[in-house]
Amino acid sequence: MLRPIPLSLSSLLLWLLSLFAHGSETSPERPLATESIASAVPPNAELPTLAQPLPSVISTNLCADLLLLRLAAPEQILSVSRQAQDPAQSPVAEIASAYPANRAAVEEMLYFQPDIALTYLGWSSRLHAELLADQGIRIVPLPYPRGVEDALAMTREIAQAIGREVAGAGEITNAQARIKALTEQLPARTAALKTLYLRPNGGTAGSETYIDALLGLLGLRNLAAEQGIRGWGTVPLEQLMLDPPDIFLLGYFDQAQPQSTARFGRHPLLHQLLARIPSIQLPSNSGWGCGGLELIDAAELIAEQLKTIHIFFDPQPAH
Repeated sequence: MLRPIPLSLSSLLLWLLSLFAHGSETSPERPLATESIASAVPPNAELPTLAQPLPSVISTNLCADLLLLRLAAPEQILSVSRQAQDPAQSPVAEIASAYPANRAAVEEMLYFQPDIALTYLGWSSRLHAELLADQGIRIVPLPYPRGVEDALAMTREIAQAIGREVAGAGEITNAQARIKALTEQLPARTAALKTLYLRPNGGTAGSETYIDALLGLLGLRNLAAEQGIRGWGTVPLEQLMLDPPDIFLLGYFDQAQPQSTARFGRHPLLHQLLARIPSIQLPSNSGWGCGGLELIDAAELIAEQLKTIHIFFDPQPAH
């Protein structure tokens, strides 16, 4: 009877290693596992890397809120502005109420400690920007769009900043499809209609504004631009009486206005014009005033209401 030979632990390890080495020399047809993996990877191929965590973000005004809530993953959002939670101003009040609110104060940004803070253009002074940068907070100001192309570019820029390029590309593709569908269904006769955007204080929008771009998208004439107004301006009531539009586009007439700023909107002569000239009212809580992708919502709303206006089908002859 054979008796087992006692082996120390070190001797056992050396014996096993010698067997492994011997097997690898005598069995070239069975390469090591590491060699099999290496041979399966194509030359110059990039090995997969772990996805980087998305940056945390807060938004500090309604326009930034609307864009952030469109693009961001929910877990990215640390806070939205108080405006976003106000149903009188915001079309996303219910969704926004799920997040803490802020008043765009520097102290709040320091409290939330986001990676990125979305602000409106010109929000931060150099001192604020330097203070927040020292805490690792990047300020990303939203540009002020002048038209649909600017809105698409802003969407792309912010999506890239917050690590949501795919979501941004999807929003842009959807917006472009809606614009195409909108323009294809508009009759050519809209180009004959003079349209005037008007606020209760007599304010209007001429050329180089998103209102001008909105009217152009719908094939409508911007009366303010034709009267020489560039940018944001006012229209004198006397001129309005002498050269009225075919259609009024009313903004913020559905909001209670202080008497000092709404005298124009309460004037009896304007009421006479509104009684005989068709008007389309844009809801104040639709977010269209930000000039972002909500402009497409506004364009679709105007297009639907145009169909119900008699003058749209039977324009008055030019005087």
